[in-house]
Amino acid sequence: MESNDKLEQMLMRMYDQEALHDDRIDTKDIIDEEWTKFEAKHFQTSSNALRFTLMKVAAAIVGILMLGGISYATIHYMTGSTPTSQQQETSAEANIQHSTVNAQPDEQQHFVYENVELKDILRELATYYHFEIVYKNEKAKHVRLYFTWDMKATLDELIETFNKFERIHITREDQKLIVE
Repeated sequence: MESNDKLEQMLMRMYDQEALHDDRIDTKDIIDEEWTKFEAKHFQTSSNALRFTLMKVAAAIVGILMLGGISYATIHYMTGSTPTSQQQETSAEANIQHSTVNAQPDEQQHFVYENVELKDILRELATYYHFEIVYKNEKAKHVRLYFTWDMKATLDELIETFNKFERIHITREDQKLIVE
């Protein structure tokens, strides 16, 4: 009996397929109607498609910008953001030239040093006061200072002012300044 049921099912399928190919049935209208339903359900309209495309482009640009920012930050973090010693020397030279060559002392005769190494300040003071500088601590040469030099001050007053800084200790022996 089971085989008879299977046989009947096969025959029905065969008749259904023959009916589809029958010239008397107009399938063009049916196919167009079904295609329109499918298109409405599965495809976006042109304005939605344009909006979706623009959103994808914007997301790609944002992603590229974020990746660039992260790369830039990583490079600066890994290499360190401190200037090289050559840049620091150039900066110190520019500050010294600005303070001595371009800047004239005012009526009170002050020179202002901004972020200049101690060795450069003391070199100018040594020229003005006619003394020699001896460094016992090489690190003290590279201490950077913001300093105002009052040209009316005595050498002993200047030494006292410099000794107020934590990392600097200067003593005077005759015409020598000893920096420790």
